[in-house]
Amino acid sequence: MLKSIFNDVGMQLPEQIRKAAVEYLPAFLAAEEAEVSAVQALLIARAFDASGSFEQVFTGTEPITRHYQINLIRSFEKNVQLLVDKMWVEKADEDVKEDILYRLRCFCESMQQAENPAAYADLLPECLGVLHDVVLLLFGRQIDSEGFLEYAIRIDPDFGLFWYYLECLTVQPRLPAEKARLA
Repeated sequence: MLKSIFNDVGMQLPEQIRKAAVEYLPAFLAAEEAEVSAVQALLIARAFDASGSFEQVFTGTEPITRHYQINLIRSFEKNVQLLVDKMWVEKADEDVKEDILYRLRCFCESMQQAENPAAYADLLPECLGVLHDVVLLLFGRQIDSEGFLEYAIRIDPDFGLFWYYLECLTVQPRLPAEKARLA
C-alpha cells in the first residue's frame, strides 16, 4: 500500500508527517462519527502546521466560525491563484492554466456562499480536481507514474503528505457532508 512509504526508515520523515499519513488520515477516512473525524482532521491540519484558523472554524461559535471559514477560503484562493499565476507553462497549457483559475474562483465563491452542509459534499470533488490539476501543471504526466509519491516526499515531506492526502480523498466515494466539510 502507498502509505508504507511513510514508514520507510530511509525516508527520515518528520514524525507528524508520518503519523498523519499512517494514522490520522486512515482514521479520518474510516471514522463514522463526526467527533472522531473532527479530531483526526485537526491532527492532519497540525501536521501541516495549519491548525490555528482551521481549529477556529471547527470549534468556534457560529459567527466566529463563519468568519474564520471565509478567511480560510480567501487565503486558499489567494495562495493557489498566486501559485498558478506565477507558474510558467508551455503555450499549449495556457488554456489549462486559465481553466484552473476559473474553476478555483467558482469553487471559492461557492464555498463562501455555502450554507447547507450538503454543499460541502457536492463541492469537495471540484476542490480536489482543481488541486490535482495544479499539481499536473507543476509536474506534468509524471504525477501518474508509480513513483511520484516517493518523488513528492523527497522534494518536500509536506508536499508528499499533501499529494497522498489528495490521492486518498480522490478515490473515496462521496463523503458525508460533515466529513466533506472537514476535508
